[in-house]
Order: sequence, then C-alpha cells, then structure tokens
Amino acid sequence: MCGRYVMAKDTGDLADDLNRARLGPVQPPAFELAPNWNIAPTSTVPILVERYDDAGELLRELHPARWGLLPIWAKDMTFSSRTFNARSETVASKPSFRSAAKARRCAVPAEAYYEWKAGGAKKRPHAIHAADGSPLIFAGLYEWWKDKDAEARGEPEPWILSCTILTGPSPGVSEDGVLSELGALHDRIPLAMTEDFAADWLHPGERSLQELEVLLERLRGEVPSVAAGWEVCEVDPAVGNVRNNGPQLLDPAPTLWE
Repeated sequence: MCGRYVMAKDTGDLADDLNRARLGPVQPPAFELAPNWNIAPTSTVPILVERYDDAGELLRELHPARWGLLPIWAKDMTFSSRTFNARSETVASKPSFRSAAKARRCAVPAEAYYEWKAGGAKKRPHAIHAADGSPLIFAGLYEWWKDKDAEARGEPEPWILSCTILTGPSPGVSEDGVLSELGALHDRIPLAMTEDFAADWLHPGERSLQELEVLLERLRGEVPSVAAGWEVCEVDPAVGNVRNNGPQLLDPAPTLWE
C-alpha cells in the first residue's frame, strides 16, 4: 500500500524531471506546492494528466489534487480519507473507482514512499526510492467533485480535483526461493509505471472493461522490472507523526553497530 510519500521538489523542477524521464513535454505549471517529506492522505499533491486542447492537440499537464478520490456521489470531503489507495485487482468493479478507472487515469509522481515493517515491539518505517534518483511514477485515477457547501463558506471555486494511487501485490519469492525485500516489507506495493506504459495509461478517453482489465494486468506485470531499480532503507520513527517534516526523515536510521 502507500499511506505516506515524499514530493519535496517545486513544480518547475518536477516538470523538468518528468521531461527527462520521457514523460513530457510538460510545461512548468502555474501553481506551487510547499515541499513535503511526509505527505499524508487528504493532502494536496501534484498529478500528471493528459488531455486534448480546443485545437485537438494532446497536452500533458501537472495539476494540484486532493489525495483521496472523491466520486461525484460522495456526500462530503471526508470520504477521501478512505480512498487514497485503490486495489488494482478490483478497481474496475468498485463503485468508488470504476468510473475513473475507465476514463480518468493519471500519474502521481513521488520521490519516495514510506512503508512500515512489522517486527519486534514496534513497526519500523522504511523509505523506498529509485536508486538513480529518478521520480517514481505511480498509476493513479482522478475525479472532479462539486462541493455544495463551498458557496456558503465564501469559497468561489466549488469543484475539487482528487486522486488515488493504485496498488498491487509485492514482488514475491524469486526462483531461488528468496522472498524479495519489498515482499518482506509488505504484501502490497504502489504500482509504478515505466514511461512506455505511462503513455498508454495516461491516454485520454474511455476504455471498455475488457481493455481496462488488459491494461491493469500489464501494470501489475511490470512490478518486478520497475521495482528492481529501487532501494529500501530503514528511517527514523519520527516519520510516523505527520506533523514531523523535513529532509531528515529520509536519513537512514542508526543501527546498533553505529
């Protein structure tokens, strides 16, 4: 799963990173978000979407979105606190996600994400990131939701953009019988994409259920090759408190031998 992650770069640098990763062209966006080394659900995060402009040109753009999907029928924003992840195996059938899965797919870039490993008296947090420093590009979904109470609160914009991150099974046991490092950490993993797969995932337009299932199967099938370039590092338990923030959260935790 993915319950906390890192995006500390400004949006201009993020756009440059996506361009270098062949996920562009992405123009520098017209919004800024504060650097965040401890992003929690319901936070505002950057997402990458693809759309056609009025002239029919295909554009890839970064937009700010609430992390936690709000389907059009959600009664209030608190619904998003339980839809920040979506299981890829059931996303095509679950009422909260199926409409977005068919027609509103996005990418959620991250610098790293956190996972907690059970063992001993307490769960131990670990940070997972690409060894070469490239962004992790998670497959996501997005929705537009109308806040009916916005006008009463004096807010001029009633429409809220929201997103979720897809998850799937962690890489399992290798041919030599060794459980993968990620599999030992957690049995679920946020589904990151290659740049080639991202082009298919982001392409706008509605997919049939059969097309969607094929796409999701491909996405899960890429997990071992994508995650092969990741590093896992135990970090300070301070990351468990969302009020703690800063680059020090990514520092390796001290061991008994240090």
